[in-house]
Amino acid sequence: MAERSTGAWALLRHPRAYEALQRLLGADESRRRFAEEVLRPRPGERVLDIGCGTAALARHLGPVAYVGFEPNADYVARGRAENAGRDVTLHAGYFDEAAAAGLAPFDLVIVSAVLHHMDDRQGEELFRLLARVTKPEGRVVTLDNVYVPDQNPIARLIISLDRGRNVRDPEGYAALARPYFAEVTGEVTHRRLPPYTYWIMRCRQPRPAG
Repeated sequence: MAERSTGAWALLRHPRAYEALQRLLGADESRRRFAEEVLRPRPGERVLDIGCGTAALARHLGPVAYVGFEPNADYVARGRAENAGRDVTLHAGYFDEAAAAGLAPFDLVIVSAVLHHMDDRQGEELFRLLARVTKPEGRVVTLDNVYVPDQNPIARLIISLDRGRNVRDPEGYAALARPYFAEVTGEVTHRRLPPYTYWIMRCRQPRPAG
């Protein structure tokens, strides 16, 4: 993973520091809107969340079977405690070939704030595995910061300071998914305060492994 992880960035490896920053940025309301307006999970669906952090998003998804993968074991421990009593299964580690092989297919796969931490090879490998674990009628939804023409300069500056070192333009993100999903669409969204720019991508019709 290509990301800044020293100095002040190292503090974000601790769950409480990470959650404090998220609260400061209004993340809980953003998660609620993301779930209701973009993800729109249906009751009973199987949901996979890659890079789930403390699984805070699970609280907004309703009655689904939620499976999360997160490499930071401290985040996972926090997420398990916060989601006790829910149908939530969290794995400490990366979503890799072995992990994918042991999973039943999913209706909805979420990849939020992950791709801009990956180089092209890592991103393409992730989509290859996601195509394997997504139901034929299922969908993958991603959310990442993005560079676009005529972008608010403050938004562009904030994005340039992100821990992830592989922020792309919309086509750069879409190119990772197209070899593995027949339908790849997306849209750019802008937040006003603080200024920020996101790319939301939807991938459907996983291609058979070749």
